[in-house]
Amino acid sequence: MQISEGLHSQGEIPESCSVLVLGAGMSGLSTALELGERGVRDIVVADPGPFTGFEHRSRTPNTVPLPHAPSWWRSASPHYAELPGVTGPLGGRSRCWHGVLLPMSRRVLERHWPNDTTDRLLAGGPGSYRAVMRELLEWQRASDGPRPDRTLDDPREELKAIWPDLSLETVPQAGWSVDGPDGRLVWAYSPLMAWARRGLARHVGLDLPRVVSGLRAISVQVEAGSVRGVLLATPDGGVREVRADVVVLAAGTLENTRLYAQALAEVGDTVTRWPGLNDHVSHGYAIPLPSALAERWTRSDHRFLRSDHEDELNANLFMEVHAAGLAAPVLDLWWMAQQEEPFHDEIRFDPPNRAASGGNTAWAGQVTASFSSADEEKISRRDEITGKLLEALDVGVAEERGFVDFEPAAQAALATGTAHHYVSRLGTTDHEAGTVPLGRRLDFGGRSLSVGNLFVAGPATFPTSGAANPSLTILALAAHTAEAVTGDRGNPSP
Repeated sequence: MQISEGLHSQGEIPESCSVLVLGAGMSGLSTALELGERGVRDIVVADPGPFTGFEHRSRTPNTVPLPHAPSWWRSASPHYAELPGVTGPLGGRSRCWHGVLLPMSRRVLERHWPNDTTDRLLAGGPGSYRAVMRELLEWQRASDGPRPDRTLDDPREELKAIWPDLSLETVPQAGWSVDGPDGRLVWAYSPLMAWARRGLARHVGLDLPRVVSGLRAISVQVEAGSVRGVLLATPDGGVREVRADVVVLAAGTLENTRLYAQALAEVGDTVTRWPGLNDHVSHGYAIPLPSALAERWTRSDHRFLRSDHEDELNANLFMEVHAAGLAAPVLDLWWMAQQEEPFHDEIRFDPPNRAASGGNTAWAGQVTASFSSADEEKISRRDEITGKLLEALDVGVAEERGFVDFEPAAQAALATGTAHHYVSRLGTTDHEAGTVPLGRRLDFGGRSLSVGNLFVAGPATFPTSGAANPSLTILALAAHTAEAVTGDRGNPSP
């Protein structure tokens, strides 16, 4: 069944295609569009999630059930218990982010990333941070109009008097959010909007790739050292093989790692332990504010601010006022930081007996993750800085700890009139990364060094994440992957 132009249900998957992209999230959809722009035809994007809308999930509530987590995944701790990137609707994290556009710092890139990728990201041409940010901000100006609650109030001068040492920059966003009567409504760019003809200007008139929902990849099929296609599970318990000249893994870090590990095993390289898994550490305080400041800040164009602490702490300090669903506005003052190196978290697989399974079974995977002692030390150090900011606000801090999200901490803050601390579990920010890194497992653009015509896209390829939200980097790297696939010739590489 055709859902919309170019969007189909699982019954319309073809038997073969030129390029098969696994995953219709930020990385998969943007890579498919970049390939289409380079003249590649017969592109198919497959994803297990159902179609629930083109816009942010806050504006398009689910009307159909989301897929259950596959039986082959489990977590050894409360971290990653929700199996990020595995169970969402079509569009993935591109339909639940807030449009934050932050580049990874030059220091992080030059220290950890391959030189060719770093040079492209920091330059000004296609596949660079500057080009992607410029295009997304142009899209925002052309498409979303003014926020309905927009005011010219700028609370930063008042905040600067309280916190003179903070930079208080407005966070650049490809979108905005507003507090509605039933909750926060977000408008943010998603590459899925191209299929509604509301995407980037350069995608207008593009022959759009075919996107098929309801299909989960079991394994990449390999023959004579190169991909020949993918085995897909259908919702009714069936199995379909789709032949493809090129396969791009864009199914999220957990599934990308599994699919890549299984493909390696097909060429005789069985790797069951995949270290390097990392996520952003997110922790902060929910803080009751003086009502006058809170009301001005809530309606301001500068409602979402940050203070850059990357050089000394490899972290950003964010601040935003929330009012939706709360009796009064509450400030969320939180840190987003990279986990401390060396990364200790990992994914392990238990391959089934090949003779019994025929090689057509998904490997069982387990995520092992925790805050290291170095992570705990840095959390305490950052909390000390936040504590001084709370003193300047003349806000008391509750002794109660243990919250793992802002919302329950905010309710407690309003009930007691004191700030409440929270630390999010790993695997809850949708920023997990690092298991199949560029420069080690992969060449430029995510090309596999071991399996012909196999590519990996998304944060799984990040050698390290820094303190930046990953989306700007994901969107920039999509052009790198498309270039690697086509060899700049406009057709899939042989």
